[in-house]
Amino acid sequence: MNNIGSAEKITAMAKALYREEKAKKRLDGWFLAREIVCDHAEEYVGLSREMRAAKELEEILRDDSLRGVYEQLSDEEFIEDKFREFEGYDYKPAFGKLKQYRRRSSVRRWTMWSASAVAVLALCCFLFLSGEEKMEGKNVPIAAEHVIPAGSKSAVLKLADGRVVKIGQESMSIRETGGSVVTYEGGLLSYSSDSIVPKELFNELEVPVGGECFVRLDDGTEVWLNAGSKLKYPVAFSGEERRVIFSGEAFFEVKKDSHPFIVSMETGEVTVLGTSFGVSAYPGETDYTTLVSGKVCFQSKGNKKVILSPGEQAVLHPSGKLEKREVDVEEYVGWKDGVFVFKEKTLSEIMKILERWYGVNVIFQDESLKELEYTGNLERYDSINTFLQLLERLKEIRYEIKENTIVLFR
Repeated sequence: MNNIGSAEKITAMAKALYREEKAKKRLDGWFLAREIVCDHAEEYVGLSREMRAAKELEEILRDDSLRGVYEQLSDEEFIEDKFREFEGYDYKPAFGKLKQYRRRSSVRRWTMWSASAVAVLALCCFLFLSGEEKMEGKNVPIAAEHVIPAGSKSAVLKLADGRVVKIGQESMSIRETGGSVVTYEGGLLSYSSDSIVPKELFNELEVPVGGECFVRLDDGTEVWLNAGSKLKYPVAFSGEERRVIFSGEAFFEVKKDSHPFIVSMETGEVTVLGTSFGVSAYPGETDYTTLVSGKVCFQSKGNKKVILSPGEQAVLHPSGKLEKREVDVEEYVGWKDGVFVFKEKTLSEIMKILERWYGVNVIFQDESLKELEYTGNLERYDSINTFLQLLERLKEIRYEIKENTIVLFR
């Protein structure tokens, strides 16, 4: 059977079976695979349409995983079975992450999936990286077996009396000076007190590279701290304001109160009453304050000020320039919910983020690789190997892992 004709027949059958809008959304991944196969055929000038398609298809299907996809797409019974599986599948979360693949010279796109979503859908998107996939020997890095896992819950808590406590997986309960109780259970560090604290006492929470921590302060405000962050805060808030000192990256869900909540940073302050927002303020880097809900005021040390509404972001450059812009907030706070969202980010920017989370050092043997741009989602709790294998599949980058050092080259 003519290969292109087979793909068209499959597509026609799918459209006939699922004309409703919901079903079309479910089939995006299948149509995408067919589109990739067909589009490549147009590049061969001088050959007939069928010859061009056949030649290009032959080249593409040398890849074992893609050949398997095509064979499955050619099996009508297989597709019908998958359609029946989708009837009971909650597709909305998965397709919320699906990014349509486009070949562009300046921007590379990918979609990362959890293992369950990959098995059903991403296999068809030319970017599938199964753990059981057999790659050609020449493309396998020397240290490919060395897996670098994602970061984990980890922090160091310095109590008001000078005691230092390591926070990880084990639960704990400690009575602070002044009567407050510090509890760590189920990944949450929380504070409570059964009496008025006689004076303002401070705790300091430091999250290392490769770590994260979730804390609920005495007033009910919740803070998600990302890798390489520090937070200093009162054991119990008192006075006319609720002030904390912060550096790094965090997401704040501030408990509404008549007393303003102030996040004090090296470069400025964020003032709120009750709202949710993300802050990225690593030393020496551009600062980002991203508002999800409510309203906040950001004021720099140079007394420049902006008021933010939901979906807006304050950007403070190292030069002191302050600007306000509209953004997709998930790109800046999605990490809190387990997903890194990258939109036309350079590889240099992406690797800086991943270095902190995975606790690795990245070396670019070719400086031009830093400027390559990518768009896509990466599951935060996957190993970094999944991302590196994907880069290699795009045929632009190769890599080698030496302990916790990753070397990128062409």
